[in-house]
Amino acid sequence: MKKMMVNCAVCDMRNVSEETLKNYEQVVVNAATVLVTPEKKDLINRYNVIMNVADVIEVPAGENVRIINQNGSYDLTADRAPQDGETVLLFVNGVLNIDADAAEAAQKYYQINVNGEVTMPKSISGRLNNLSVNGSVNTYPDGAIRLNRNAVIDKTFPLRAKENALYWAFRRLIFTDLALDTEKLRSRNVRFAAKTALIAESLAEAVVPMLSEDTDIQIVPDGTKFFGLDARMNKRFLKKFGTKAYINGDLTVEEDAADVLPEIEYLYVNGDVKLPEALTDAFEDIDAHYDELLIQKKTGKIIEDHVRATVDKALLEKYADGILVTDCAMVHIAKDVPNELILERLTIADCAKVFCSEEQEAAVSAVSKDVAMIGGADESMKDVLTGALHLNPEYKVINAAEYVM
Repeated sequence: MKKMMVNCAVCDMRNVSEETLKNYEQVVVNAATVLVTPEKKDLINRYNVIMNVADVIEVPAGENVRIINQNGSYDLTADRAPQDGETVLLFVNGVLNIDADAAEAAQKYYQINVNGEVTMPKSISGRLNNLSVNGSVNTYPDGAIRLNRNAVIDKTFPLRAKENALYWAFRRLIFTDLALDTEKLRSRNVRFAAKTALIAESLAEAVVPMLSEDTDIQIVPDGTKFFGLDARMNKRFLKKFGTKAYINGDLTVEEDAADVLPEIEYLYVNGDVKLPEALTDAFEDIDAHYDELLIQKKTGKIIEDHVRATVDKALLEKYADGILVTDCAMVHIAKDVPNELILERLTIADCAKVFCSEEQEAAVSAVSKDVAMIGGADESMKDVLTGALHLNPEYKVINAAEYVM
């Protein structure tokens, strides 16, 4: 008798029949949410059904149910309220924005599940008993005008700024444009709020009084350029960033940055710095702030951004300068690789899972950084993986965003 595996975001089991469950030795449901009625829940419990789910929602039988399944961003506005007699479940895998006038509309949803982030006015926070969030909830002052997460307040901003307005940015306000007319903002009684404000030194005295008291202030040298993503420092770095840079992410320093480092006057990395071993002394001589410095051994080969990567003895023996495996989902270390070769030539960083033998675990751990799991997959996990890849004939596998059983 076959087994059944369902991989989906929402699995609707409100109408599952006993005949369906009888046809399978085992049913495995991997989902964020499962919908059931009280009657079907009792039926499911009588059979070999395994649920790996974040949430099980019971819906009364006979309800007129509508499911909204949104990947990405969803704006919940006043005109998106469910109709009378309609039971609506909203699932957002990403960002849910609830408008200031949408509190009543939001309360009419039977259930709102968010896997990610919710942003709403402070006056709505705590009023939504139907809201479940696997992630973060961000509130902003009522009446505030919302800006980008990292909002650059440059010389053009005063041209459109409104009188007596409060502007809010979720992450950061950036005041580094020395041409900013702060007097015009002050005369219009413009105010700002955010978790953090990045302010050029010569603008600080004028800008700080415009900020909310709970905004953290960070003063940077005049001329500092802000970059909101991970970055690489190479021979073209100065042309793009100049000699003073704020990197809101990780920074990877490449080998050809040797001539760039002496020119750096100020460097703030809101993350980690990956640095070739040969440039350690030069990097330590500059004015730099960072979370963690990751020294990388010289490597003859870099394997990166793979779903699955395999390292065997022949590969390591080919590259005397070593191998760096980074940003890969699954890394498999062949059983023929001795521990001595792992310690001498292999570096693993920022990978989700490394599969290796029990004898190799200690050596692999010693050369790994930011790896979620290290070790061998047990038999049940192998069964799930092969079933999900349609390689196991015992499984009927269904992959879908939403599945009705």
